[in-house]
Order: sequence, then C-alpha cells, then structure tokens
Amino acid sequence: MRPAANVQVNIYEECDVDCEGVNVSVEAKDQVQWCSAAGSFVVEFEQGSSPFVNGYRFEVPEGKCVTSGPLKSGIPYATYHYKIQSRANLAMSADPDVNVKK
Repeated sequence: MRPAANVQVNIYEECDVDCEGVNVSVEAKDQVQWCSAAGSFVVEFEQGSSPFVNGYRFEVPEGKCVTSGPLKSGIPYATYHYKIQSRANLAMSADPDVNVKK
C-alpha cells in the first residue's frame, strides 16, 4: 500500500480549478487540500453527502490552503460532487468532483 497523500486542488480567480476530478484512496487515507491561487472561496458538499469527517463546508482564505481531513469510515466508493463559490462574486462558481476509490 502506498503512503497517504494530500491531493492538492488549486482554485483560481474565476473558480477554475486545475483538477476537475480528484481521486482519493480510502486505503491510503488520502486527503484533499484546496488552495487559493487568487481570492477567497467556499468549498461545499451537499449537507450529508461529504465523504470527509471534517464536515461538508470548507472556507478557503485568499492565498491559503485548507485540508479536508480524513475520509469517513465505511464511506462508499463513489463520486462526490461539490461546489466552489467565490466570496467576492457569488455569481462565480464551479462544480468539480472527488472520486473515492479503494
């Protein structure tokens, strides 16, 4: 088994991301790290559908990174959609995915 990874997702000014779908491994205990390249953002899963222990909503301050924390125990292998929204312009958003694998 490989060691755990922090899979980085960079968020750019207009909510563009450098990775529309990130793969995380339950067995490896991967986490996602959302990083602001410009601006501040909210990363949000539908309430109750986040695969992460630390919740469904993550505030990403300008120029900073926020880590998802570990995956929930017994989480199904599936694709989890989330929304990124700009704090400066609520009309700007994106809908990437987290793919939970074995």
